Amino acid sequence: MRFRVLAATVLALSVYPVFGWTEASQQPVPTFTKDVMPILQERCQTCHRPGEIAPMSLMSFQEVRPWARAIREKVLARAMPPWHADPGIGEYSNDRRLSDREVQTIVRWVDAGAPEGNPADLPAPRTFVEGWSIGQPDAVFTMTDEFKVSAAGGDEYIYFAIPTHFTEDKYVLAIEIRPGNRRVVHHVLAFLQRGGAGVPQRGPQNQNRMAGTNLFTGEGSAIWVADDAPVQDNECPLPNVFEDRFGDLTRLIGGYVPGEGAKILPAGYAQKIPAGAEILLQIHYAKTGKDESDRTSIGFVFSKEPSTRPIETRWVANHYFRIPPNANRHEVKGCYTFDKDADVLSFFPHMHVRGKDMEFKAVYPDGRSEILFRVPSYDFQWQTTYWLKSPLHIPRGTRIEVTAHFDNSIANRANPNPNTDVRWGDPTYYEMMIGGINFVSSQGAKPTGN
Repeated sequence: MRFRVLAATVLALSVYPVFGWTEASQQPVPTFTKDVMPILQERCQTCHRPGEIAPMSLMSFQEVRPWARAIREKVLARAMPPWHADPGIGEYSNDRRLSDREVQTIVRWVDAGAPEGNPADLPAPRTFVEGWSIGQPDAVFTMTDEFKVSAAGGDEYIYFAIPTHFTEDKYVLAIEIRPGNRRVVHHVLAFLQRGGAGVPQRGPQNQNRMAGTNLFTGEGSAIWVADDAPVQDNECPLPNVFEDRFGDLTRLIGGYVPGEGAKILPAGYAQKIPAGAEILLQIHYAKTGKDESDRTSIGFVFSKEPSTRPIETRWVANHYFRIPPNANRHEVKGCYTFDKDADVLSFFPHMHVRGKDMEFKAVYPDGRSEILFRVPSYDFQWQTTYWLKSPLHIPRGTRIEVTAHFDNSIANRANPNPNTDVRWGDPTYYEMMIGGINFVSSQGAKPTGN
């Protein structure tokens, strides 16, 4: 009898870890219409609605009820909504995590049989602009022609140059990329380049890059891999190098990657798009076994006023690592030293399917060091830009050290082949190590309002 009482207590604490079983059991049974739907509207429906990235829609009781048990398990395990930043480091404006009370509400609702409740308690439906999560864009740019994706062959990495025809500088508050065909578009990267530069037709122009291989399979198609490059698992001893692959490419402004939504900038900041600039899209097409086509678009929401602090992006990367076969925690490091005072706005860790964890550390000019950001359990299917609630000041001369670990063992179920060396490369079966940082210069005026 004592064992049964103890077991019941442990079970209750595991289900209701915050308020305790006794207090929770005394509260009214949650219903879908009154208690659960507001949580789904606030936390889930941006992705869980028709045409979006989530595998099922959660817009009504009829849609949610069949998934009730699965939802319970995912929120209790903190797997949904997806959020992978270390909770003990930093605070983020786009933190998607449910509160303990919200988790408890969903768990108790499911355990009570997932009752619908009084329809009169149902909140007004959340409204979305069809096709866009940023609202109606002020400008939309679409590939001129459909791209035909063949049924057979390997993945393709194709570049498309789209002129903006802007006659004046524009300042953008939100950027969203909408694939024309989600079945074949794995990811899209959007860059700015000078007008008329067109698609890549040659190798890298940056003479600081060490040996690598550019695989050009036709105009507008290019893949870079580091198979023949020297091995450098720790790139920190090398000087700062901004990897400018095609010479005319200036900066990354947005992306569509697994698990990531639109780029919505914090209040007071904007992305500058110079007059006459072109948008260069790199689109990774995967094959489905049948002929497909795609016309991807990118939409912008403009700021009413220009920002005096244009956002810059730095990729703290290592292009020359080698992950040995069957290594379960191989360490790779990259560094960058700021040559000016900066205010960091967000972090973006990027690896492929062998990525295990990543940490950003600052080593200040006075010798102090501090962990700025950490993802202890990286998930390639949920890539997130983590926007800080408040800018983080980085003085000139601060070295940012990014350390990543990779699991190339058979224990990694996403690993396509644990018995081979793995180098840097664009295809997903290669690897990448990028610690992305969005920041603004601390010099000059403070940000204007929008």
